[in-house]
Parts: sequence; C-alpha cells; structure tokens
Amino acid sequence: MMPEPGGRLAFPALTARGRWRARLLAETVTLFVESREVVVRLDASGEELAAPMPAIRGASWRAGTLALHLTDEELHLLGGDGLDLAWHAVIQRACTLPEVARGLRAIGATFGPLATAHDRFFTPILQARRRLEGDEPMPWKVAGFDADTLAARMRATLAAMALERHAQSPPHRRALEAEMLEACEPLFRALALVASSARDVRDGDDAQLFVEWRRWAGAVRALFVDAGRSWTTIAAVLAHADRGFPIDRGR
Repeated sequence: MMPEPGGRLAFPALTARGRWRARLLAETVTLFVESREVVVRLDASGEELAAPMPAIRGASWRAGTLALHLTDEELHLLGGDGLDLAWHAVIQRACTLPEVARGLRAIGATFGPLATAHDRFFTPILQARRRLEGDEPMPWKVAGFDADTLAARMRATLAAMALERHAQSPPHRRALEAEMLEACEPLFRALALVASSARDVRDGDDAQLFVEWRRWAGAVRALFVDAGRSWTTIAAVLAHADRGFPIDRGR
C-alpha cells in the first residue's frame, strides 16, 4: 500500500554508507521521511541531517538497498524492515502530481454552439490528466501519460470536426483541418516535449530521476496552458466556418 501524502514515517536501525549533507557516514541511522524533507538521524549521537525534497535529485530501490542522491552526494541505506515502504514514500513525496490548475482555468468552459466542440477538443487531455491521479508509482504515471498517443487522438478529433462541417466538400474540409492543425502547433510542440521528457525519465540515471521528473512535470503544465491557447484560436476558426464564411488562408 502506498503511504499517505503527509505525516512522518520512521525507519530505524538502518546501516548507512556514503555521503549525506556534507558528512561521510558509515554507521547505524534512523531514516525519517516527512512530507517536505528526508531526515537521517545518527543513532550514536542523535544528530539529524535533513534534506528538503527539492534537493533530492534521484533515488533507487534495488537488492534491498535504498539509494538517495543529492548534488555530488550518494547515500545507501540497507537493513531494517520496510525499506520498500520508504522508497515508495520518498518517490511519492518528491514527485508530487503536476499542478495544472492554472492551465485548466485557462481552458474554462464554452457555451453555445461551440460547447460540444470544446468538450471534444479537451476530452483527450483531460482523460490523460485523470490517469495521473491514481496511486501508481511515478514511472507508471509517466508511461501512462502517452503524449504520442495523445497527439494522434487530438489530430483525429480535429479531422472529425472538419469532416462533420464539410462532408460534401473535400477542399473545404482539408482547408478547415489545416487551419485547426496550424492553431494547434504550440500544443503539438508541447506534446513532443512531454514525450521527450518521458523518455528521459524512463532511460535516465537513478541519480537524476527526480530532476527528470520535475522537467516532465513542467512540460505537462505547459501542455495544458498551450491547449487553452490553441482552443482560443480554434474556437475563432470554427465560429468563422460555422457562419458559412470561406476560410481565408492568407489572414
């Protein structure tokens, strides 16, 4: 079971090897995973060495060993019970869900004749966003937010909207689809960046895992902002087409 988002989790009687907060450690420690920091307490002296979550650049859990990475520092923890839970807690708290509320506010709501088109346009990315809300580990969330598939779905949605408006006129259909694709160029560039960032998370070094996650999360946030901007242009294009005006490719 994944740990709850907040609260202190303690993992006692661990053997620590490596560097942490400018200290060379080779002793028994207690690990505390908090909501905003990771604390290593030296059992012999009681001294606590804390690192804020944003300072942790990566982590790994392999062969019963939890590795934590700071800039130019690496600490290995082994022994004790529940280190797998410690790994889940660190990765959950260091890799919080991307905040896209600002982008969602930009999306807003559309009423009137374009309401259906609005909902269809945003459905693929909203469905992808909901997949980020589950309890799966961070790598699974990144893999589940498939930007390449999402781009294909967005293109198919635009093609369908153009076909519905100009089913009997292929030239007008192609022109309208081209207008909408042009309006979505920033969105497709953002999707390409999300896909590239996801590959970096998947293929990158453990020592940079959280760094790559944060870049990916930033790309996801930007994606939603660009989706809102693209819709503003598409809404104008569709309103123009729905009034029966010819598409002016030169404007």
